[in-house]
Amino acid sequence: MFDNGRSMEVTRTHRRAVNRRVVWSIVALFVVVAALGAWIAVRALQAKAELEAAQGLFGQLQQQAMSFDAVGADATLQRITVRTDKAVELTSDPVWRAGEMVPFAGANLRAFRQIAALTSDVVDNVATPLIGAVDGLDPATLTPPSAEIDLSTLLTAAPTIAAAADGVAVALDDAENIDTSGAIEQLSAARTRIVDVLRSVSPLLSTLDSMVPLMPSVLGADAPRTYVVMFQNPAESRALGGAALSFAVLSMDAGRIELQSTVSAASKNFRGYAEPVVAAPDGIPDLFAGTYATSIANSTVRPSFTAAAEITSEMWFRQFGYRVDGVVSIDPVALSYILGATDPITLSTGDLLTGDTLVPLLLNEVYQRYDSPDIEANNTAQDAVYAEAVTATFARLSSGVFDPRLMVDAIVKGWNEHRLLYWSADADEQARLVSFGLSGELPMSDATTERVGVYFQDNVGSKMNYYLQQTVHLARSTCRADGRENYRVTVDLRNGIDPAAASSLASSIVGTWKHEGVARGDQRMVVMLYAPPGSTIVSRSVNGAAVSMDALHDTTYPVSKIVVTIPAGAVSTVSFDVVAAAPGNRSLDAVVTPMVNPTTVIDEVLDCATVG
Repeated sequence: MFDNGRSMEVTRTHRRAVNRRVVWSIVALFVVVAALGAWIAVRALQAKAELEAAQGLFGQLQQQAMSFDAVGADATLQRITVRTDKAVELTSDPVWRAGEMVPFAGANLRAFRQIAALTSDVVDNVATPLIGAVDGLDPATLTPPSAEIDLSTLLTAAPTIAAAADGVAVALDDAENIDTSGAIEQLSAARTRIVDVLRSVSPLLSTLDSMVPLMPSVLGADAPRTYVVMFQNPAESRALGGAALSFAVLSMDAGRIELQSTVSAASKNFRGYAEPVVAAPDGIPDLFAGTYATSIANSTVRPSFTAAAEITSEMWFRQFGYRVDGVVSIDPVALSYILGATDPITLSTGDLLTGDTLVPLLLNEVYQRYDSPDIEANNTAQDAVYAEAVTATFARLSSGVFDPRLMVDAIVKGWNEHRLLYWSADADEQARLVSFGLSGELPMSDATTERVGVYFQDNVGSKMNYYLQQTVHLARSTCRADGRENYRVTVDLRNGIDPAAASSLASSIVGTWKHEGVARGDQRMVVMLYAPPGSTIVSRSVNGAAVSMDALHDTTYPVSKIVVTIPAGAVSTVSFDVVAAAPGNRSLDAVVTPMVNPTTVIDEVLDCATVG
């Protein structure tokens, strides 16, 4: 017979043993999980510190690179590399990978690892090669005292910049694909920081990737080149910037740059034409009646530097019998930025040229100084000062006596403000310029931003725009049932001339006010709005009073043109209402004529109750 009591006791003992094993297994599992969690937590804290330290150094690295501080940038890069390598090491072991499968925590760990790896990739594939190229691209070595640019450094830098541009594109794509939707806020912020850095450098690298390979040819590496430099005068504004009243001829041969001559736009140097010297685009004859491509001074009436350069090139050929390889445009404001990078220059007149004095001298004081009844003598004296200022500035820059880092900043600032422009007669070069938006063309909208053009033109033949201040208000809202946005572009023009001082202004400044039928000291301006292709300009007003609509266009751009008078000391306001071409919510931006005084652009919300 079986002993049931003994059997039951064995069973209970067995169960207790099994339960103890289960309990201890669970305890052991908890201990292992806790240990692994602690392991991951410790490594996460370490990796977080390394990653934050690395990202915190990016700003310093960027500043050193922009200042061409190769030694400092290399030292900072080494510090960043140590940090990013350690962050990758800490987030890539098998334990960390296993933790990525845990709900909630896994999303954080996965995002953390991806951000660390991405940061390391940016350092290896973008920052490292670029810093290696910084020393060779230092303007101090590119522009030695001989005024001969070392083209070999540009040739060497081109593939490095191309690789870095590709690296940024890949990294940006990877960064945008990191899913931080289930991650903690700190990880989302870390991803955002690196995306912001990549987005900030991507346009610059794309531009450099396009431009640096062109530079040797532009500087005469393949064959000598001849360029016309156009000096626009924004005191007498034109849509592109200012009347083209002075020119210089530059030659470039294997990196050596020489100033050949200067010439004014006076009628003794350039004749006018009854018909345009180049074909007028669709709509242009009505928009610029009789002024398009008929005189070199008015080559800038259309807000396209390609158009202005082609007109200048053709007129140059007709006047001097040879074709130029390109046209460069600069205005005195951009020239003042450049002068800020060097020591003062003394002219034969005793005037001291600096970044602060050049604009007042060339755009105002010279007209007040030479104001005799002899208009031709006045023009000759004024042109002589302008020519000497250009020649003396070029001589200073050719000597290499300037701060190269400030010079780069000055050129970039002038370029970004559309005060410094370049056109190439070489079709391939020009196509690359246009494709990268570097040629001063009509505003281009895209999927996220609608761009309008706001352009000004003096209408009194004066130099009074020196006293003009401009503010552009951009307002938008969706006020229509069809989803198309309404835009309102409002322009405030303030005439800073004191009415009591108008009578003392030189004749060259006040212009042909009698002939034009305005009071002395009044400014009369043409204000043009270029709306995005496909949109509709539906209404316009001056000082709150509705003005009948016109029907003008420039190729595919609807254009509205208003002539407005601004009395001395007063403000006049011009406003345009536009309906977008298609439904959608986009930001609104404006390309504005670069004037003597910078234009303030203010974004606002459009009150739909005010839309007709």
